[in-house]
Amino acid sequence: MPRATHIILQKYEALKQSIKDDALSERTTDCIIEAFREARLYLQGYAVLPLVYDGQGKEYFAFQNTQNGKISRAVNRSLFLSFDNTVADVFLQNVKAREITNQTSEEITKACYTIAISFCCSIDMLKDNDQKTPGTFFEYFIGHLMAVQLNVLPSNQLDVLNMDMRATLPTDFIFDLGENRPKFHVPVKTSTRERVVQVWAHQRVLDGVYGAGRFLGLLSCLSETKVNHQNNVVTEICLPDQWRVYQLFIAQMKRIYYLDVPQKYDNLNRVFPPIHVKPFGDFFFEAEVLSN
Repeated sequence: MPRATHIILQKYEALKQSIKDDALSERTTDCIIEAFREARLYLQGYAVLPLVYDGQGKEYFAFQNTQNGKISRAVNRSLFLSFDNTVADVFLQNVKAREITNQTSEEITKACYTIAISFCCSIDMLKDNDQKTPGTFFEYFIGHLMAVQLNVLPSNQLDVLNMDMRATLPTDFIFDLGENRPKFHVPVKTSTRERVVQVWAHQRVLDGVYGAGRFLGLLSCLSETKVNHQNNVVTEICLPDQWRVYQLFIAQMKRIYYLDVPQKYDNLNRVFPPIHVKPFGDFFFEAEVLSN
């Protein structure tokens, strides 16, 4: 007799179907609420293992299976809301009521981090070497929140035309805000690592086809942490100098949003060329300004 699919994965499949049916629907919000609830309950059964951060100003831990030693990805202690904290639940109800900005940017960022990292950690503990499921959940989560804030259904591909061929450019999300307004190009990644150049390359193609400024690039990420399982040390893998080269010579990204902002990328706000790296919660308070 086949083993039953875990309840968390059932909720994940329901979310995938709801996103396909209508990424802007209240049902999609409910699917996220249910997935978070199950992930939170599941993680309460695991121990918490303190990790060593090789930078300054942050503390991390991981969920641990004490029977076999398996641990989850790193969790930022200052961003993760305890399981009995109501801020994340209030946030999800605000999403459902279409009133996200009833909370502060800091509260929104912490709530989103807690929801996203809870699901990701639950998959870490449930499965081995599964990066796709957490990545897809995070993509759908961010896409839904932006869709709710903008009240626009996103698309995930765009026609790229020239005289000799017709092709489409696959993207995570494109939000078309209407006539005489810019469109948002929103790549979503749990982490960037070495492939981040694709983000700037896609932006360059959009600028070349449609004109600079027609599409505003808003890269949205979870974190850049990596755990060394030999010594339980957390490192943030960052490439700030490469980002500056991309921003100078390939294309201009309008914003880089993080739930857990790496210090080296935060520093890019203060050098040339400026790359505006911000906590994700800021998006909800500047979306209107960016879109005009």
